[in-house]
Amino acid sequence: MWRRSLAFLIDLIPLFILAVLQNASGIEDDEIVGLINFVLLLGYYVGMDYQYGGTLGKRMVGLRVALPASPNVLGQLVSRAFVKIICFFPPLATAYGLVAIWRSDGRSFADFISGSTVVEAFSLAPPKQASVFGRIMASLLILIAPWVFLLLLMLAFFGWIWMRHWKEIAPWIPLFMMG
Repeated sequence: MWRRSLAFLIDLIPLFILAVLQNASGIEDDEIVGLINFVLLLGYYVGMDYQYGGTLGKRMVGLRVALPASPNVLGQLVSRAFVKIICFFPPLATAYGLVAIWRSDGRSFADFISGSTVVEAFSLAPPKQASVFGRIMASLLILIAPWVFLLLLMLAFFGWIWMRHWKEIAPWIPLFMMG
């Protein structure tokens, strides 16, 4: 289960990059930026799962997504990606991760919705179930990771504001450094 947790964290990187690019783009309309981000993330998850059997995170840790034979594979992948995107936000991300960690078959919400399962990349067997200690460690990672991700997003956002408005902010800095 630690590999699924690590894959999830690796898959947060594209979302972080999108957030940084959003700030750099100068687009002021949050709804348009949100829609663009949603479409790009949906394309990332569906495209990676369809073309390579898993996202960058899953490929890096040796896992892949397995779907039952169906004429509607693309629909299954879209529903899987949609659930994953919705579950990026901390309370849902925590529930999403904990369900996958503590279920005996390791299936997440996205797996239930799409009918998929995550398997070993080369043997196509389900990943070995972690020990109780391993599950606790993976649970702690999942509990902390979304909040760290939000902190990084805030730092990127405020860092961009500092860079963008440096000339207006710089004269005020000495006031805060005097003690």
